[in-house]
Amino acid sequence: MSWNRQHSNIEELMVKVLKKHKALSLQEIVDFLGKSEDVPFTGKTPSNSLFSIIYRREKRREDGNVPKLFLKEIVKGRSLYSLNPENKEYK
Repeated sequence: MSWNRQHSNIEELMVKVLKKHKALSLQEIVDFLGKSEDVPFTGKTPSNSLFSIIYRREKRREDGNVPKLFLKEIVKGRSLYSLNPENKEYK
């Protein structure tokens, strides 16, 4: 896994999943990522790890006046993530 602050392999994989499935919870995204050949998580709480990665990278985008890559909405008590159409980073 890369430690590059400008590029995130996990974010790329998440974008691929969300392009196919539109809006998913973190656990659903982790489940789809776990089925792929590139298993990015090895810890006990992969959804927490994914949240941490997303939070830090989105905060960095916000500080740099770049549109967020993911939109988060709460539907029936569940946080669902989707791609932000304003961000052209992974188009």
